[in-house]
Amino acid sequence: MGRRRGTSGKYRNLSQVRRPALKPNNPDDLGILAEEFGPHWRFREEFSILDYCTYHVLIAFIVLIVVVTTVSLAIVLSPKQELIRTHPNILVVIADDLGYNDVGYQGHGDIKTPYIDRLASSSIILQRHYTQPMCSPSRAALFTGRYPFRYGMGGSRAIYYGSKHGLDISEYLLPQALKTADYKTYLIGKWHLGFAGWDMTPTRRGFDYFYGTYGGSTTYKSHQSYEGPRSGKGYDLFEDIASDQGDTKVNHTIIKDPNGTFSELLFTEKAVQIIEEAFPVNDEDQGDGADKNENEDKPKPIFMVMSYQNPHAPITPMDEDVAQNEDIENENRRKMAAMITSLDYGVGRITSALEKTHQLNNTIIIFLSDNGGHLMMPSGESLGSSNLPFRGAKCTLYEGGVRTPAFIKIPHLITPGQVNSSVKYDGLFHISDWFPTIVSLAQLDPRLLKKELQFQDDKKPYLDGIDHSETFKQLLDETQKAEAPRDHVVLDIDPVFNQAAIIKGKYKLIVGKAAFMDFDQVYPLIDDNSIQNEDIVVNASYYKISPNISQQMRAYAETQTKYAADPLKCLNLDCMTKDKLLFDLSWDVTESNDLSWRFSAETDELYETLRTYSNRNHKPVEPKFFEDQNEEAKKDDVWTPWLLNSTEV
Repeated sequence: MGRRRGTSGKYRNLSQVRRPALKPNNPDDLGILAEEFGPHWRFREEFSILDYCTYHVLIAFIVLIVVVTTVSLAIVLSPKQELIRTHPNILVVIADDLGYNDVGYQGHGDIKTPYIDRLASSSIILQRHYTQPMCSPSRAALFTGRYPFRYGMGGSRAIYYGSKHGLDISEYLLPQALKTADYKTYLIGKWHLGFAGWDMTPTRRGFDYFYGTYGGSTTYKSHQSYEGPRSGKGYDLFEDIASDQGDTKVNHTIIKDPNGTFSELLFTEKAVQIIEEAFPVNDEDQGDGADKNENEDKPKPIFMVMSYQNPHAPITPMDEDVAQNEDIENENRRKMAAMITSLDYGVGRITSALEKTHQLNNTIIIFLSDNGGHLMMPSGESLGSSNLPFRGAKCTLYEGGVRTPAFIKIPHLITPGQVNSSVKYDGLFHISDWFPTIVSLAQLDPRLLKKELQFQDDKKPYLDGIDHSETFKQLLDETQKAEAPRDHVVLDIDPVFNQAAIIKGKYKLIVGKAAFMDFDQVYPLIDDNSIQNEDIVVNASYYKISPNISQQMRAYAETQTKYAADPLKCLNLDCMTKDKLLFDLSWDVTESNDLSWRFSAETDELYETLRTYSNRNHKPVEPKFFEDQNEEAKKDDVWTPWLLNSTEV
């Protein structure tokens, strides 16, 4: 059945969209080429001296032609053309609130994700990929390469509609860095890093083009903000184009969608349109095309961030996707599976577009979730996600809240003849690591980057992110041993909300409120044996939260919100409660056994590391984050920047 609902204006009729039947990536399989062309180069068992001489003369002539052609191209190509030719496209797909157990390639198997799995099957799968516990801080870390607590974006808090809070405009972002290599930069989908002033919006932060939502949570068909009474409803779907003149405002258009098209369809179709326009091909074009027409001007490489809503609440799947998951008995889990089916379809459609335009083998593809799966709403309503085998969920510092699915596909690092299969990486990787890793894989000239990216005044590295590109190269080269460059990761330091966590080696330390709050009743612990029990795997997320725990959580949130009105009372780790939990993740991934009483030396060492980070370049969340919405932000029931720039905040 085709996708229903159309859209207006210059965009395609989405009713014509079909689920593509993706073909195997045959260009990667050089064995097929060898089978096809091998017989033409075989020696006959009997041949004459003349045949022998003719053969070698022919070989010498071909080598001469290749050398002359290569030298000629090196002379003809301008430096700019050569620069563009060496930079791969980069596609980053961000799922929203996708649980660790919600994808086929590593999950229990009840949710099918064939297109995502196909990419993962020839990628480096990051087994220990860590994010922040919530949307806005994770996206900030991704784009800045720095821990969010350094610039007032830490904690388990998102940016609400109408809030003046946002990612500080002094932060240098990944798309800005990529533009030094002439990348065309696109953000499709969710921004969620503030929009009080025009200079806080995507096309003023390094993106050439933006199509999506400024805020963090909208309804899928009506595109209205979905955050309850705190912000009220307002329309949020826009197209922004960066101004070449650097004007105060951007070329800003409200995207009207009278037919109520699901956002994931709009985002996917827009991405496909951009790819096909950036890399036009003729119908008769055959083959990969990555190295075709060397004498022609090459299109600019693209950096595209596909920031999907799925499967973030509200859980409102399409009927046809629900039908595809009818074998899942639990209704909540079935609806969640349907939301992920739609996400998977989008990934497949974009992959197909890259294949059609001969760019798949010239594109680095990164897939990740911004945080762990969201198990429930404050009302106690189950959302159907699963983070098994981990404890916890979105908003917590347990593994289920910060350890997410992720992989990276790097076609140009796969050597000829290499087996096209996935490689698992067990080293620590934090979402901030994507900044320096992408910069390295994109072969950017470090001399063109902002000088502040090198070192701070005290000669300490400015970026918290660590470049993993060499490790990835080693993983894909069977002759080398991969060395993990990161030995610890700070998951968060949030004195205002009284929680912090760090992982170093096999140990994980949780400090503060999260260390004694009764999460066991909210996020039930699962022992290793019960993971094999289908009833547990399928139904573990569908607990009923006890009323007393719900009241405790609400009361705690209200207390902390009032206290946060004066964050100067709590600037660092010292004012937090000293409750601690220590886990050995090498055997206790469910975080069931507190070892802090037994390994006091290890506990103190990790705590002191946290203290060092807390005392250096730590910026608490400002009181304006907790202000009620600004009515000026919603004009005619449409959310829009209401300040000329962030200096008015």
